[in-house]
Amino acid sequence: MTVAEYFQWWRQAPFAAALFQSGQLPQEPGRFVDANAVFKIVTGLTEQQLLQSQATQFSARALYFSTNTGFYYQVNSHVPQPGLQLVTLHQLPDVAITRQQAPLRGSDKLTVILLELTQRFLGVSAEKFAPLVQQTLLELGQAVAADRVYIFDYDFVKQTCSNTFEWCAPGIAPEIETLQQVPLATIPQWVSTHQHGREMYIPDVPSLPEGDALKLLLQPQGIKSLLTLPIRDADGLLGFVGFDSVRHYHYYTEQERLLLSVFARLLANLKRQQQRWQRED
Repeated sequence: MTVAEYFQWWRQAPFAAALFQSGQLPQEPGRFVDANAVFKIVTGLTEQQLLQSQATQFSARALYFSTNTGFYYQVNSHVPQPGLQLVTLHQLPDVAITRQQAPLRGSDKLTVILLELTQRFLGVSAEKFAPLVQQTLLELGQAVAADRVYIFDYDFVKQTCSNTFEWCAPGIAPEIETLQQVPLATIPQWVSTHQHGREMYIPDVPSLPEGDALKLLLQPQGIKSLLTLPIRDADGLLGFVGFDSVRHYHYYTEQERLLLSVFARLLANLKRQQQRWQRED
């Protein structure tokens, strides 16, 4: 199994995980290989800082305190195969500092919400699934000041996509009823982008060329800016999750994109669970 193949599973984990390549000599520090999105959020390290990090920065301690979230994390480390070291950080929910001790910055508010959500969805029942997803959309929308937050499912048999969940800010018209069985043929660029695992970010919808298929779809909804990320698992593309900005243009920061990516990964696991529930009914 290659490093990339091994880490693929941990990349989807709802806890912080980072993989390091062991050195050739016992005293040689482990070299950073990759980290999942939750690890980047918890540590707050930039890509350059991660590349320069070593496994011992984390594995040499029993607890790790995140200034990003205000929580302590239990540090675990093990060797899944010779030459590799996996470091994981698991939140200790009852050990946190107060807001007075570490005031949250605006971007950190969303960080804390998503880290809490990864715990909230663990062991969710079929009956609580839909209400919990709806509550999640509300919290995300309010945290980033989006006007709509939504989830779509792809149906590649019927060659359509449908809006399955939607939250709208006060005064914003819902679109879920009009966005059922949307033909994929009308949005080929959108679908192709998601199939390649990339985000669809349109900062200025009105500036799209006249006659553009996406503009014809989005402008009647009053959308000024939009960000969507694919929901994928090992078997392929399942759907997408997104933010709409209607009242104002919105530049989505790297932090907001990263956090929406964490939610998309979480949804991939939840959708497979949802399919199992449906088969059992």
